[in-house]
Amino acid sequence: MKYILLFIIFQTSALVYSQVSFSCTYREYCDWNNYTKKFENCEGYEESSLFVMNEAETVFTHTTETIKSSYFVKSSEYDKENDVYTYFVTSDVGNDYYYIFDIKNKEVRILITKEDTIELLRFYVKAIF
Repeated sequence: MKYILLFIIFQTSALVYSQVSFSCTYREYCDWNNYTKKFENCEGYEESSLFVMNEAETVFTHTTETIKSSYFVKSSEYDKENDVYTYFVTSDVGNDYYYIFDIKNKEVRILITKEDTIELLRFYVKAIF
């Protein structure tokens, strides 16, 4: 059974790194406008943070100056054409999020749904290593 599970993990895993980290310098929040079908009212600030994905792509951590959170991957996909990795995750406190790691545009984006609203949280990546 272990071998089958490992085979499935390797078949669905897109990152070829042993571990990958995204160092970020800026955080921005945007609200979804149902009428214009665009994210608007974006506000942000400088913030150093780090995302670290484990080798098996089953969990990643996000560390800022004030907090460290873990996110457990429920499902993932890779879009080779756009070089985008997407993850549906559950946080260590039980919240569900949709993460987008955009290599080409050097961004980490998170879609957050609250009742009838959608919010985009965007981190601008300084380095990927």
